[in-house]
Amino acid sequence: MKRAKKIARRRWAVAISLVIIASVLAPIFPAGAAEFGTGIYMLGYQSSLAGYMPDPGFYLRNDFYAYQGNAKIMPFARRVELDLRSRLITDLIAASYVTPLKIFGANYAVGFIWSSVTNSFLKGNLQFNTRFPELNRFLNRRFGGSEEGSYTGVSDLVITPISLGWHLGQFHIMAFGNVYAPVGSYNPNRRLNTGLNRVAIEPNLAVTWLQPKYGQEVSISLGYTMNFQNPATQYRTGNELHLEYFLGQHLPKGFALGLAGYIYNQMTADTGSGAKLGAFHGQTIALGPCLTFNTKIAGHALGINARYYNELKVVNRFDGQAFFMTMSLGL
Repeated sequence: MKRAKKIARRRWAVAISLVIIASVLAPIFPAGAAEFGTGIYMLGYQSSLAGYMPDPGFYLRNDFYAYQGNAKIMPFARRVELDLRSRLITDLIAASYVTPLKIFGANYAVGFIWSSVTNSFLKGNLQFNTRFPELNRFLNRRFGGSEEGSYTGVSDLVITPISLGWHLGQFHIMAFGNVYAPVGSYNPNRRLNTGLNRVAIEPNLAVTWLQPKYGQEVSISLGYTMNFQNPATQYRTGNELHLEYFLGQHLPKGFALGLAGYIYNQMTADTGSGAKLGAFHGQTIALGPCLTFNTKIAGHALGINARYYNELKVVNRFDGQAFFMTMSLGL
């Protein structure tokens, strides 16, 4: 028993060291900021049991997401915005089917995520940025100043055509790919939008180590988003790397408590005639508490996950706090 506890402590130390190293190295990689100051992937979506694929069957997941942040300057469609304060409230609905089909020894699953309701609020100063300096001064003098607005609509669709899940003792691994379809509400002449109007593809790898006897868990999810150009603004957001993690302890009666976080870095620069700010470097590191509860009701798996993220190190992106409340149900 002492030997098992010693091994468990070593694994915890290795996992924590990896997270610290990743946090330290994140600022070293070259980075570029995204159009609208946000990536198409919702940071913090993965946390506890990120690499664990459930048994074959249908599953529904609903996420309530709230974010509030500030930014000094951001590229918005065909213009540049200054001194922004943004609130975003989103309801995400996900459906997946884990098939009994085996591929390379892994279960095969498909799914999608639809942001059915998105409500955003923006406050700040409008700064026009055309090719003509005199026109810029005139427009900013006449129309610049403090503005407020809100817009509610449908966001972009996320399709996961392939997801593979392995269970290898205490290790659980998922490899999957997302395709982002720009079906959300978007108008380049509108200040607020609920879609980003760009196609993206994203390979992901998630690993969960779960010690069944003592209940320790370490989960890490790594994704790489490859963006295509926004045809309305001729702005191509650079490719984005995001890493999410959870370090926690499972408790009696289905509860688990731990720390969740994410690290974001854009690996290639923004390009295109719409990239008014040029090499606009950006990154994000966030950390916060996470509480989960897993049980079964009438034989159906039920999971609840609440987590809060405080962004600690932010460069050229919105800097704020995020909250997730997730509920999943196995049908």
